[in-house]
Amino acid sequence: MKSSYVDNNYKNVFKALCFQIKPSRIVEFGILEGYSLHAMIQSSTKATKIDACDLFDEFPYNAAVYEQVKQNFSQYENVEVKKANFFGHEVNYENGQIDILHIDIANDGDTYKYALDNYMEKISIGGVCVLEGGSKERDNVWWMNKFSKPSIVEVISNEKYTEKYNIQVLEDYPSLTLISHK
Repeated sequence: MKSSYVDNNYKNVFKALCFQIKPSRIVEFGILEGYSLHAMIQSSTKATKIDACDLFDEFPYNAAVYEQVKQNFSQYENVEVKKANFFGHEVNYENGQIDILHIDIANDGDTYKYALDNYMEKISIGGVCVLEGGSKERDNVWWMNKFSKPSIVEVISNEKYTEKYNIQVLEDYPSLTLISHK
């Protein structure tokens, strides 16, 4: 299964979060082939509602095939695989409704700002937002430089966010950032 998380076995982070939080609702943006999604399914109950969202063929780069992913996860009645854009989809959730939100959509500083400004209110008390990236090394990948993408590190070190949220970066490439309410 393709994923940038394989080398550092970040699957165990997702499993541990599910074990600790015992989520009622998980939302994931950026499925690819479902590496992290599968880990969260394995470590949550059948009562956990899971929305697995992606642009699929509308994403011009490393994309998965909608019908194939949908078929791969069709055996799980609590998982809904859907075409959805991260930007604007937050209106579909009530405040405090999401226990685990995972965002892995070619993240850059703008993705993080949007998540912090629009999705954090959707995260339950005791819940967590997990985003791919957050390390200096990840900020300097070729495509971030080539396309002059805004720095993630600058966003998560901004006092506007550090005063309001707990922010922890797991540095091993590609890195993960965990954000929760203070």
